[in-house]
Order: sequence, then C-alpha cells, then structure tokens
Amino acid sequence: MRRSARLNLLRSAFSNWWVAGYLGSFAYRLGAVSPSLTRRLMNIRLRLRTRDGQVLVARLRDVNGPAEVFGAAEYAHEAIAWSDMSFILDAGAHVGGFTLWAAGRSPGSHIVSLEPNPEVRELLELNVRRQNLSGRVVILPFALAAGHGRRAICRTEDSAASTLAADAAAGDVMVDTIGLADAIKATGFPHLDLLKIDIEGAEYETLAASSPDLLAGVACCIVECHPRPPESSASVGAFLRRCGLAVTTVSKPMGLELVVGTRAPVPAAPVTKLGR
Repeated sequence: MRRSARLNLLRSAFSNWWVAGYLGSFAYRLGAVSPSLTRRLMNIRLRLRTRDGQVLVARLRDVNGPAEVFGAAEYAHEAIAWSDMSFILDAGAHVGGFTLWAAGRSPGSHIVSLEPNPEVRELLELNVRRQNLSGRVVILPFALAAGHGRRAICRTEDSAASTLAADAAAGDVMVDTIGLADAIKATGFPHLDLLKIDIEGAEYETLAASSPDLLAGVACCIVECHPRPPESSASVGAFLRRCGLAVTTVSKPMGLELVVGTRAPVPAAPVTKLGR
C-alpha cells in the first residue's frame, strides 16, 4: 500500500491517526538503516480511537487490519442488515477490528472469534475486555483450515497478513487448526446470521474441504479472497452459489476481493382470515 493511501486510510479510521501514520512512515524509512530498531518500533503498542468512539489497542505492526475495517468500511455492505444480527462467527479475528465493528453495529449480537496467533490473540482478548464485550464475545484459539491439525504460521511485518505455512519448517509458530464444520459447531449457535472469513489464503482449502450443505444455516457469508493462483474469488463465489447464496464481489486494493453471499429471507406465511 502506498504511503499516501495508507495515511488516508488511517485518517478515515482513527481520530488520532497521525500517531500510527507518521510513526509507521518513520519505521519503514528506518528499515534500510537499522532493521533491529524498526522491529522494536513495530512492536510499540498504540491506543487507537476509532471514528465511532471505540478505543482499540494494537501494535504498530497490527494497525493495517483494523484500519481497513474502520477506515474503508469494507463490511458496510448494503445486503447486510446489521441491526438484525444475532449470531456471528469471525474467522481470522486478528486484534479485533471486525469483532468490535460488528459488535457496535449489532448491539444484540453474540460473536465467536477465531484467532490462532498467540501474540495477536492477546490483543484481541484485551480489546474485547476494554469494550466490555466479554459477555457477548467468545474467543477460540484456532486457525480455520481444511480440518483439525497442527500447522505453522508465517508471521509477517504486517501481522494481518500472516499465513498458514505449507509445512512446519516454513513457519514461525505452531497453531491448532479446525475445519469449518467443527468451527460452526463450536459456536453453539442455533444458526449463523453472518460468517466472516479473512484467513489470508486458507479460504480456498477451507471451502474445498466443506460441503455446501454446511452453510444451510448461514444467512450471510463474507470471504476475503487473496491471490493464490490458480485459485481465485471465482471458485469461492461458485461454492457460495452451490450453498444457495446470491453472490456479489467487491474489489479491494492489492488484488484482494470480498465475496459476499446472502440468502433471501424466508417470506412470512400468509395470514388466513377465518370466516365467521
């Protein structure tokens, strides 16, 4: 992301945007001179005040994730009736950008948030507590993938871009994985009003290992698709259509796309008037 675009995104997301904006710019310039000092700067914790009044704690390396949620309003999709949401599964919760955003727009909702990275999950837990959401949000330490197992994640300078590694030797931290069927079951919810998936490329293996029947109780599914040739957003859209969802695709910067699948509400049964 270009620095000017990043600053504009931060300005849209946070009232104290300049702290993360200019400190981040300084850290990136410093990288060529002193990588060790840059790493220290990237781990500084910041208190970010969102434009809707929430306070979110994140390290400098974590800022891009919540900035996209609050600054680009990428989940403010016209097909999503936020006021009607009761049960939400957030797969790839990161430091809590989407979890907090959804909780604020659906005040009666309950949310299960999946985040496997221990250092990021610590901040997610902190942000949930700070917003007094512990009674509404349950955090589970899993990475969504094709199924149960132990996998390594590759941590990146931008923590929101950390990915599941192809093999353990290529990663940094071992985490537990869970398939979509078990993740939905683990929520304990009677149904899902919204399933959000942002798992940095693992969306393809996750959906490929899932049956379309699995989403029968899901009213809306949003998947962020990452470039992983030959996989693309087209395969995700095709899967959601097989699940009976109407699909739209929204383009994002850097080749990313949001695939949104929505289910038409079941019409109310007609009222029959009984004659006297």
